[in-house]
Amino acid sequence: MINGELIDLRAGDYAARIATAGATLVHARRGGRDLVLPFDAASELPPGWQGKTLAPWPNRTAGAAYAYGGTDYLLPRNEPETDSALHGLVGWLDWQVAEVAEDSVTLEVLLPASYAYPWALELSSRWELDAEAGLTMTLTTTCVGAARPSEAVVGAPLSDGALLPAPYGAAFHPYLLRGAGVDDCVLTVPAAAVLTADERMVPNGLVDVAGTDWDFRSGRPMAGVSVDNAFTGLPEGAWQVRVEGEGGAVVLVSDAPWAQVYTDDGLGRRAIAVEPMTCPPNALNSGDGLLTLAVGESHALACALREER
Repeated sequence: MINGELIDLRAGDYAARIATAGATLVHARRGGRDLVLPFDAASELPPGWQGKTLAPWPNRTAGAAYAYGGTDYLLPRNEPETDSALHGLVGWLDWQVAEVAEDSVTLEVLLPASYAYPWALELSSRWELDAEAGLTMTLTTTCVGAARPSEAVVGAPLSDGALLPAPYGAAFHPYLLRGAGVDDCVLTVPAAAVLTADERMVPNGLVDVAGTDWDFRSGRPMAGVSVDNAFTGLPEGAWQVRVEGEGGAVVLVSDAPWAQVYTDDGLGRRAIAVEPMTCPPNALNSGDGLLTLAVGESHALACALREER
């Protein structure tokens, strides 16, 4: 039970396993073939945040701190090598099963307010399998409460005691798998711009991908190619990232404005992480793409995975 309860879904040739800890995708398969990098949820933790649901921020918050509404907040520094707070606060909570069927499950969790993030959020993660369309993941988040800053929080409290909306971002973290590993794949990312970063992965510029090593728009063989960047300038509406290899392709579909792409260099280059994100890294500090949720307000992020042969 180290990853909570494990729920198996099936529809046609598709099968998926979801772990309640972190609302995590353990595996997704079609005809017994893995579409994402699997792990043994009965005996190991998912490496590299594999398959987890990320909120109330995705990616890194530089310095494990942010300022909002005139108050400074400190976050858990869970990536010391980059001095960052990584991937939010819900990836290790045990979500509760609200509804389950043979081909779908809905998980729910309450993120209570804290000194680091004084807003209460209710999150619902819906996973659905379809025999033709594959796996759809939808995360719906509602702000259900906000606390006034207090002396327990680093920095000066708001003078008028106003309840500010919650700063918010979210993402999914699947590792797409085709063939023996990254070097056997062709990657297509329909993004026109990429966010560069310094040695601590703090964003330092947005550049056009044309003429750079980050241009994956026409499909690029990945032998010897490494990437760990956030991409934007994606097509309006639903876009597709394709990882092609032996016998077809794994396709991720979303309409999120950002996608982090990571070639799994720290984990053996076995798969390519493609993370649809509502905002870029360090959004709690930069404000770029940051959403705000007033009490009673909701936001939904969705993506889908399928195989094409």
